[in-house]
Amino acid sequence: MTGPVPTLEPYVGPRAFLRQDSGKFFGREREAHEVCDLWRSNQITVLYGPSGAGKTSLINAGVMPLLDPSQNDILPVGRVSYTSAVPSAALPEHNPHTYALLSSWSPGESPSLLAGLTLRRFFSRRPMRQDPYGDPVLRLAAIDQAEELFLGNNRRAPYHEWFVDQLVEALRMDLDLRVLISIRDDQVAAVLRSDRLQDVQTRGRFALGALEPPAATQAVVGPLTGTGYSFDDDAAQQLVDDLSGSRDTQPESKAIDPVQLQVVCTALWKALPPDVTRITTHHIVRYADVRRSLERYVDQTIAEVALDHLDGDTARLRAWLRANFVAGNAKTPVYRGETLTAGMPNEVVAALVDHHVLTPRPDVTGDAAQWYELSHESLVRLIREEADDVPADHRSSEQFLESAQHALREGDFPRARRHANAALALTDSSRLRAEIESFLGNVAFADARYDTAIDHYREAAALFDVHGRKVSVGRLLAASGRALRALGETRRAIHDLKSAIDRVPDDQGIRVELAWTYWDADHANFALETLDSVLDDDANSWPALRARAEILLHAGKPTEALRDFARIQPIREPWIRAAYAYALAQHGQLPEAMEEITALRATTAGHGPVLLYAALIEKLAGRAAPAGRLAASARAARAPLMPAALDHVAARLISEDHGHDHRERDDEGAPPPDVP
Repeated sequence: MTGPVPTLEPYVGPRAFLRQDSGKFFGREREAHEVCDLWRSNQITVLYGPSGAGKTSLINAGVMPLLDPSQNDILPVGRVSYTSAVPSAALPEHNPHTYALLSSWSPGESPSLLAGLTLRRFFSRRPMRQDPYGDPVLRLAAIDQAEELFLGNNRRAPYHEWFVDQLVEALRMDLDLRVLISIRDDQVAAVLRSDRLQDVQTRGRFALGALEPPAATQAVVGPLTGTGYSFDDDAAQQLVDDLSGSRDTQPESKAIDPVQLQVVCTALWKALPPDVTRITTHHIVRYADVRRSLERYVDQTIAEVALDHLDGDTARLRAWLRANFVAGNAKTPVYRGETLTAGMPNEVVAALVDHHVLTPRPDVTGDAAQWYELSHESLVRLIREEADDVPADHRSSEQFLESAQHALREGDFPRARRHANAALALTDSSRLRAEIESFLGNVAFADARYDTAIDHYREAAALFDVHGRKVSVGRLLAASGRALRALGETRRAIHDLKSAIDRVPDDQGIRVELAWTYWDADHANFALETLDSVLDDDANSWPALRARAEILLHAGKPTEALRDFARIQPIREPWIRAAYAYALAQHGQLPEAMEEITALRATTAGHGPVLLYAALIEKLAGRAAPAGRLAASARAARAPLMPAALDHVAARLISEDHGHDHRERDDEGAPPPDVP
């Protein structure tokens, strides 16, 4: 019995091309070969261009198919920003950029293991490949959408720097490693001018722009090759002319936006009558209305962005675009403020950039200021006119979940919850419901709503248990345990973590979390024994070394702590860096400790553990009053909350400071000793 005939879809629409779409990818042959040659010839190659130019598509469908697996060790295309249904609370402390990249480079690996690796250790664990002649082959690793590394708030800056340090270290240690970095052109200076990357031996760069008309013609005609369908030459030319704006009285450029080409070609293909196999100019006139196709796309985009960010107020969003980005019949640039752009939150601007409606324009004044403008002149008339109607939101549960994940990456917890709940309402799949519940647990945990996180993690565990997903259940129990620890319920947390270890005995991250929970419960010896067992299995486990260093520090063993700190250098995460400074102070290196903690406090604000370690260093320096004030600030901090063990230390410091104050007041009120 034969199955249904697969539907022919020669055009991919506004999404990026995937590796399996290479047979539909045309018009970029020269660019693909040049980028391929640069990638293989340089330790770092930077591919840059505006949003929507097709950088991701070029890598996936143009460059990757050119690489010979027998001559190259090719990793999957990676990202530095990543969200999944894996319960984040079950993972050990980690650099989120490194973890995201390694998760995409090695998707089958244990998440807890990847969270504990640096880039250098990841490559040192990866077996060396050889060609048929016994010579080592090049390792080719791509990092797509690397602008995600440099965008965001200052709190993540130490992770950015730490990630770049890891990348440089990996390149220094492996001269056969070649890294391709794809990045938006408004952020390319962050890579090209990076002090840390200046030492890399060889660097290449390639600028990717819009499609010129001949290449656009290939992109229109090529996907129909071998399908039984084709364009008349005049028809293809007419479609390209319409896309390029060459029929306008004042065209800005004949270069064609790849996204717009795909949108229009997809609309044409869907509108063609089923008996048409030869596309003529008549069909172009009747079914390929460029203006109407782009109008529908823009209207849908504005509706989605308004729903995501402005409670569905499409009229407000369209009026803002019209008032600020259109001047007469031309587009005009708008300055990007620190948090608002022409009165609109920058999260809305970022969403419009992601949807290729706006594009960054950093060179308007020649300085470092950031500007935005409409991505193409053809959008002017579409923005200038009112929409006939507001398109309905037809996103699937998977698409809502993707939107929720994007919101979480941006730190927008209410939007992440709203979209995840919309996804939950649309699906009948118990497995997808389990993933969504796990994701909602991650959102609640990141928002310090620990009771809610536990409820979601337990619901997800119950759903996964029905399907026999023992590993998933174990990780969710571990996440529940960590949330319980955050609530101070260490006894229940230990129970959940031991149950998790029964299901996933080889997961280092869960065992490290158990050690932290023992420490919070004032069982330092159990904590150290647990960490020693992890390090017996993996002597270089970063999470275990980091945990043992801090626990040894509070056990009054600074020399041993410093030995572990030395093995996890360079230290970028504020919490660990502050603990390291306190270890220096305990070891008698007070000036170095003061210099370290002062520099750290200048780049962090309201960080509880940093404030506490600053207080402890002040106490060692003999300054009890400042130590007490800092400890009080540490206990009041909420980003991040302090664990119970550190909170007890802070409370003791405050108590000692109060006692010191009382003694001073008593002394001041007492008569001199020589007065009878």
